[in-house]
Amino acid sequence: MDDPGPRWAAVEEDAESTAAAYRERGWTAVAGHPGQVNPIADDARIDVLLPGSEFDAALSAVDEAAIDGVDVYAGAAGGVAYRLVVATDDAAQVALCVPTYLGDEVLAPLRAAAEASGTLTVRLRPLDDRDHVEVAIDDPAVFFDAPEA
Repeated sequence: MDDPGPRWAAVEEDAESTAAAYRERGWTAVAGHPGQVNPIADDARIDVLLPGSEFDAALSAVDEAAIDGVDVYAGAAGGVAYRLVVATDDAAQVALCVPTYLGDEVLAPLRAAAEASGTLTVRLRPLDDRDHVEVAIDDPAVFFDAPEA
């Protein structure tokens, strides 16, 4: 899906403000600005392409951290499902704030694969694919369940 839809700028702003709130508390926080978000249904994974400097910041942030908490904030508009994934390590005071967008048509196969494997993985990567950062969502339903109206 090439077009992130009508609410994408607002979702990116939410990622920025969430990261800023963590920084105000003294945390290391990275807000992503994905170039592309690609579902890989067969692997129960979402690949998120980040600019090189943002990817390096995310990789550095999690180097000493063990991500142990994931919150997902959901929205939808115009056939696009928006999710802000906030992955944290309370002990290391690290937060990754990653906005995603997926077309409604890919949600069902991605959800089926995630439920079968028990995990949905959000993989952050740079354009040159030299490395990656993975965030595991151990309760995939929190990602897929539509927000309450």
